[in-house]
Amino acid sequence: MRLLIPVFSPSTGTWGGLTRVLAIAEAAREAGHEVAFCASGYLEGALRERGFQVYSMPAATMFGLPPFLSRLLERRSQRRTLPVRPGRSVGSIWMVLLVSGMARSRYLRRLVEREINAAQIFRADRLFTDLDPGAFIVSRATGVPLASAYAHIVTHGTGGMAWKLMRRAIAPVLRSYGLPEVTPDELCFGKAVLKIIPSIPELDDTDPSRVDVRYVGYLLAPIRSDVGMELDEGPERRYVFVYVGTGSISLDALERVLPQVFPPGGELTCLVGAQSIQEPYRIGGVDFRPYVPAEAVLPRSVWTICHGGQNTIIQSLMNGVPLVIFPGPIFERRYNARKVEAAGAGLMGEVDEFNADWLRRAFARQAECASKAVVLGERIRSYGGAAAAVEAIAGWAGGH
Repeated sequence: MRLLIPVFSPSTGTWGGLTRVLAIAEAAREAGHEVAFCASGYLEGALRERGFQVYSMPAATMFGLPPFLSRLLERRSQRRTLPVRPGRSVGSIWMVLLVSGMARSRYLRRLVEREINAAQIFRADRLFTDLDPGAFIVSRATGVPLASAYAHIVTHGTGGMAWKLMRRAIAPVLRSYGLPEVTPDELCFGKAVLKIIPSIPELDDTDPSRVDVRYVGYLLAPIRSDVGMELDEGPERRYVFVYVGTGSISLDALERVLPQVFPPGGELTCLVGAQSIQEPYRIGGVDFRPYVPAEAVLPRSVWTICHGGQNTIIQSLMNGVPLVIFPGPIFERRYNARKVEAAGAGLMGEVDEFNADWLRRAFARQAECASKAVVLGERIRSYGGAAAAVEAIAGWAGGH
């Protein structure tokens, strides 16, 4: 198999997507397949550093703005929560694509041209993507079978304004290749696309009996190989791992609340990783770092505090670590948080509940939630991970 992986490459980068595609790529190489990527910006550089062949793609900007305005908007968003009333759910995958600058025909046409050129040069006979919009058009234009990372919640928002704007952007690109117009959801989630779900049925509502669906439990690979972390406080020391992305708990709130729960010299050390942190610093019993390798910390953690990203949830459960999730208003994260809470492996909180008293009450339920987390972790491992995904991709014939 010659597998080309067009990566969804927003200007902000995407750690979650990078983790999934790296897991697929490394498993494919280990199985003897040839692998190459299409990417731009931060992700292009990260993939080259990992030794992969990368075909350079046109860079996108937030909302299609000039690059300097896009960078300003990105920096401002990282220290703020969204101005949405707690308890509400907003957004969709179509809104993510819109915000990421993908809802522009001119940009999509350039992206598809470059990806088709890469597919021809590389002689790709399979495609895999983490929801890069160009890849779905490339598959239809070339007939190369396509698999995509998937979750049931991504179907949310079909018919909304962002969906309509994506439909308007996609239509002329399809026509330019002599292809009939299809809706964005049919293009990305139709039966011709193999849906690789890095989760289990207990945490996702997709019917596992569908022929175009393959649950694989997990798709996890270390994001950065250049960052090590020594846990030098003794083998008995235990941690609380914190990772919250944009739209959840702000860094200012983390700095204010967490030291109240984790004082200096306490029983637990709290480790916070955030892309907006430039240099490590400590407040009370809380370490703030630009990056905390979850694979190093989770085996010795008693809780994860996060925003509800799928990878953080899956990785925590695989280590038997229960979760406290503050998803904010983001649709996908709220869905994930509710599934974890329903399974008994963690608790969901609203942004306005993020305070010391709420956290202490949640932490009192550690043993109860940890027992459920262990069971789910065993189920996740049983689905085979990236190796099972690669096997499914290699056997997928597609068909439009």
